[in-house]
Amino acid sequence: MKKVFVQLESGRGYGRDLLKGIYEYNNRYSQWEIVFEPAYYIKTNESRDIVKMVKLMKPDGCIIEHIENLDTILDLKVPFIQANWSQQERDFPCLKGNYEADGKMAVDYFLNLGFRKLAFFGVKNLVWSDYRYISFKEHAENLGVTVYDYVVKLGRKKSLKPDFKHIISWLKSLPKPIGILCCNDDFGLMLVNACSMGKFKIPYEIAILGIDNDELMCNLTYPNLSSIARNHSKAAFTACEMLQKMMDGEAIKDKIIPTEPIQVVQRTSTDTIACNDAEVTGAPHYIRDNIHLPINVADVVKSTNISRRSLYTRFKAVTGKTIHEDIQFQKLQKFKELLRNQNLSVKEVAFRLGFNDVSHVSRWFSAIDGMPPVKWRIENC
Repeated sequence: MKKVFVQLESGRGYGRDLLKGIYEYNNRYSQWEIVFEPAYYIKTNESRDIVKMVKLMKPDGCIIEHIENLDTILDLKVPFIQANWSQQERDFPCLKGNYEADGKMAVDYFLNLGFRKLAFFGVKNLVWSDYRYISFKEHAENLGVTVYDYVVKLGRKKSLKPDFKHIISWLKSLPKPIGILCCNDDFGLMLVNACSMGKFKIPYEIAILGIDNDELMCNLTYPNLSSIARNHSKAAFTACEMLQKMMDGEAIKDKIIPTEPIQVVQRTSTDTIACNDAEVTGAPHYIRDNIHLPINVADVVKSTNISRRSLYTRFKAVTGKTIHEDIQFQKLQKFKELLRNQNLSVKEVAFRLGFNDVSHVSRWFSAIDGMPPVKWRIENC
């Protein structure tokens, strides 16, 4: 049995998702004795020193999130994987987010909701925030959309003390309605608090989107925070496979383990359409509220007070989609959300979403997403 030392911040969704992937790997293969770093409030000064911890425990391998003394860790000759990417020039295995895809997904999402004014709320000089901002800004500006920004600077000790008065002042200066991408869910919650203090209406004046989909925190706040879900657990499982090979003495060529955005999990912080057309605004709400039923375009038209042709024209002008396309898109997103629950079979998910003939579900899913639902679950969950 191999001994593996794991140091992750379990108080955040990112760390908990990685721990789920590690658990899944270990539960499936039962190979490792895992030594997990203690919670922050019972750490001693000595236990905060990763090098001392590794020397003391003598593990066969490590998965470490925060490494301040990288060279010293490398000198110990213990196989390890860094659980984040910090733009290090040294060649070692690490998890690296596809920040380019995060930004693009956020822009596409907001534009599909009718937003033509966008902003970014993040922190300066942290690579994951910087790269997400660059991607978000580039994709938006390529489509002719201006991006406003507010980036917080870290203190000397990498501490963060948000100035809510200044943030509220910035929010007041923005055109409305506006969609704001936050660099992660922590900043999303911070912005929700700022909007509450400034009495801004979420999502009608300001729609807020986070990243990482920390389900506990996203559902705890009010309004609930929409967020981009990422395949952290799957990436952690892949990292475990790589670490096992390293501990067995195998050479590793591809040392970057990518983490990818899966989908936007929509909650109340973005549950709106950015337009003043009440009929158009009501149609997507009807679709989302009834996505568990076998609804069609005629059902959506009946929920409004205008003709089919008029709704079709006005709906597409705002969302960029036809009514049929939006029904399929919303059903696919809900299907993926339920697929991430490993306790549900594909057939059970299909019945929950109103498919009467589940034999065609795989073909339907593949036609839209490019792969069958079983494969999607394997690659993303």
